Order: sequence, then structure tokens, then C-alpha cells
Amino acid sequence: MTLTVTPASAATPRLKLSAGTIVEGEDKRADDVAGLEYGIYRAAKNRRLVDECVEVLNRGGVAALVPTTATEAYLESIAEQVEQFARSRPRTEGAATGGILALPTSGSTGTPKLVAIPVAGLVEFLQWGQDYFSFDAATVSLSLSPWNFDVSLLDTWAVLSSGGTAVAAEAARLHDAAYLVRLLDEHRPTFVQVVPSTLDALINAAGSTTYPSVRNIVLTGGVVAQPARAAAANLFPEATFHNVYGATEVNDCLIETLTAQQFAGTEMLPLGVPIAGCEIYLDAGGDRQPLHEAAEATHGELLVRTPWMAEGYIHDGTITPLPVTADALYPMKDQALWANGQLMYQGRRDRMVKVRGQRVNLEELENAARRTGLVGMACAWLTGTTSGEELHMAYTAPDHGTAMTGLQLRMAMSATLPAFAMPNQLHAFAGPFPLNGNGKPDLPTIKSRVESE
Repeated sequence: MTLTVTPASAATPRLKLSAGTIVEGEDKRADDVAGLEYGIYRAAKNRRLVDECVEVLNRGGVAALVPTTATEAYLESIAEQVEQFARSRPRTEGAATGGILALPTSGSTGTPKLVAIPVAGLVEFLQWGQDYFSFDAATVSLSLSPWNFDVSLLDTWAVLSSGGTAVAAEAARLHDAAYLVRLLDEHRPTFVQVVPSTLDALINAAGSTTYPSVRNIVLTGGVVAQPARAAAANLFPEATFHNVYGATEVNDCLIETLTAQQFAGTEMLPLGVPIAGCEIYLDAGGDRQPLHEAAEATHGELLVRTPWMAEGYIHDGTITPLPVTADALYPMKDQALWANGQLMYQGRRDRMVKVRGQRVNLEELENAARRTGLVGMACAWLTGTTSGEELHMAYTAPDHGTAMTGLQLRMAMSATLPAFAMPNQLHAFAGPFPLNGNGKPDLPTIKSRVESE
């Protein structure tokens, strides 16, 4: 089975199924909730999921994908919201409003929200992915992320829409080296999209083996240390590498394309240039400038408008619009620096904390740890004590070695971090971080395990 995009008319794009392939994946069928106008699905990686989602979307309904680990209470809560919203919308097939694909945010900065993506925008994004990466019937994508995560729209939906093959890796086995090697050896993928944790897993699993079949590697969702990028360039010697930036609400909007040598050797990866049709602005304390007009060394918050933006959030049985500016720009809450013709990521505004009278960005602290090459993943948080606030950071061993001591890591981080930004407590974490439903570090669980030790 494969998914192809065919517009029913200029106003009502549709998704259409045709012959094709999904391999691997999960055979189980979850106890989902569905009705005529909607479907809420635990995002198990199988053909049935895609078939049913597309059927709902093409009749103008709402298809919501939630993590496979979603509790019954979570599923029932989502179902109540989606059912109420779906039944308030036009239900005629081919209605101008079209279908809605609803995806949860990662919840890394608060309670997950259900983001409403219109089919018209989805179709346009899938077409961009097909064109930019030259997807066709010969494309084989190794799909490593959960299908409720927005990155799957590129590595699964866009690949299927071109007639290609999606190799649906099971999320629970991403740290099973033998399993990953089998997928690489048997299917010889041409396209792989990774977040930092899955890139580390592939590097660790493959060892010195190389996979020249891979032509495109897309990195999204975080900072990767230079040693890990060098290992990735050796692992995929024929690949072109792409650093992609976006969010569930706006999808991908910036891309930096690099050769293997550039990917391995660059100290820090730029966010890239706007994808065709996307508008990027920098807001420096109220002084808003289009990216291409920004002065040298401009620092500010990224504001974004894309052709495939979400309509808003499904809440209380209706759509709550995105919190956009008067001219429909979405504030990303991410800080960036425009300098020397490049846009460099500076951390999230909502992860800024005040410690010892100084402002510290928790994300920059984590990135500083990863850039040392001495750790695999890092996760920082602030706690209050009777004597004041304390910075904590848990870290895992790099996949290519053993964990450093706290003193060794502290000394390495001090080369780039001021003394006031150094963590009070460093916690070596046994094994990989637990992940949330979108494949990102699960901070509450990490904190709980650290506190119990």
C-alpha cells in the first residue's frame, strides 16, 4: 500500500490510496475510538492505521493520532474533544473545510496539545517533501519515529505519497542493535530521518559497517555533537545531510543541506534557509525584521508563517486558533542569531530560568554538554530548595564509549559555559533516557529515577 496525493479540485485536495508497500511494523490492532466523522488511533505502525486515517480524512473528518502508550483515560479525553469538534463541522464528502489530521505536541514544555492540520496544508507539505528529496517508487525510508510525531509526515507520509516504501521500525526496539542492523542490512534504505537519540542508536548498532545505499539523512529535533556527526558521515558515506527546523504547529520551515564532509566538520549546525513558501522573521525586542533583511549580529525570537500551518488546537470541542501575531506569524519561542550569513539556534525562550541572579537557558546547558562529545544525551532542570534554586543535569554515556565522571564533564563544559550556568548536580544515567510518546526525553520520568537513587 502506498499513499498518493490527488487533488479532487482546487479547493478540496484529497489523499488517495494506491498499490505500494509498508514493511516491518506492528501487527497488533489497538482498541481505538472511531465514528463516522472522526477516528482516534494509537499510532501503531501498520497498514490499517494509514488506511483508516486516509479514509476519515477524505470524507472530511478528523483523524487523531496519539502515542501507543496513551492511557485509556487520555484516549477517552481526546475522544470526547475530537468527537464534539468533528460533529460540529460540515460532513459532506468534499466539503470545502476538508479533513483534519490531529497530532499531539511533544509536551516537552508543558501539557501536550492536539494540533489540527488541514488536509490542504498536508498535501502541500507532502508535495514539497517529494520534490525536495526526489522521492519516487525506488525510495526506501527507514521510519524510526512514532507515527504520532510530526516528523513522520516526511519520512512516512511523503515517501508513501510518492510510491516509495516505508520500513516501519518498532519504537520499542530502537536500542536493540541487532534489530536495527537487520533493518539496515535487509532493506538498504535510501532515506533516513533521525532525532539525536535515534542517530546515536544507529551509530552504536552499525559499528564500522557502512551503508552507501542511504542518499539523504535528515536531522531534526536537537543538537548533535561533532564526534557523533563525524561517525554518521562515516556510516553513510554517500549521503547528503539536511538539518531541518520546525514545530508541529508550522511543520518544517528551515533547512540546511550539507555534504558529509561539511556535516562532520561544522562546529555547530546552522538552522538553514527558509523552505520555499515559508516566511521567517526575527523579533529583536519588538523590532521585527524579515530574515533576509536582518542586520548583522541580530538576535531575537523566530516568527514563522508556512503554507502548511495548523488551523489551531482542538480544545473544548472547537478550534482554538494558534497564538499568532496580527499578521499571522507564529512565535516559535526559540531564540536565534543571524550572523555571517547564517542563522544559529540559541535556545528556547520558555526554558530560560534565573539562577544565582543570572539568566540561564537550560537548553544551552544541555547543548554544551553534548558538544563536549563526552555524553550521549543530556537533560537539565531547576529545583527549589530551602537554600535557593539548584540546577540539575542528567546525562547518558556516549554510544561509542563509557560515561565520564561528573568532574570530567564539568571541566569540559566550563570551556564554553560561565561559572554561574554550571549545574549544581550532575547525574550519570544508566542506559538510554526513557522517551515520551514522541520519542523525546521524558523529563518527569528522568527526574523521578534520579530522585529515587
